[in-house]
Amino acid sequence: MWLLCIGLSVVLTIVSLVLVSKKRDKAMWASVSSLVLVIVSLLLEYKMVLDWVNKSDWSAMLDVVPTMFFLLCIYVVVMIFVNVLIIFKSKK
Repeated sequence: MWLLCIGLSVVLTIVSLVLVSKKRDKAMWASVSSLVLVIVSLLLEYKMVLDWVNKSDWSAMLDVVPTMFFLLCIYVVVMIFVNVLIIFKSKK
């Protein structure tokens, strides 16, 4: 489920970039929706790790969490940066 949220947030970011280039007013809404999906995907990832903790599946956590933490940090920073730029550009 969290992969779906990540995919939708990337698609909405691309849509908002296209809408900003066409100078449409709805670009800000697509960008805000993308940021909301970033938050939802992080919460779903946290829930997945919480389920592993509750099941005491430490091997899954040791295999997945270090890599996912690095990738999610890059994903969040890039998405926030791009979407904030879109929001500021669409307000002008």
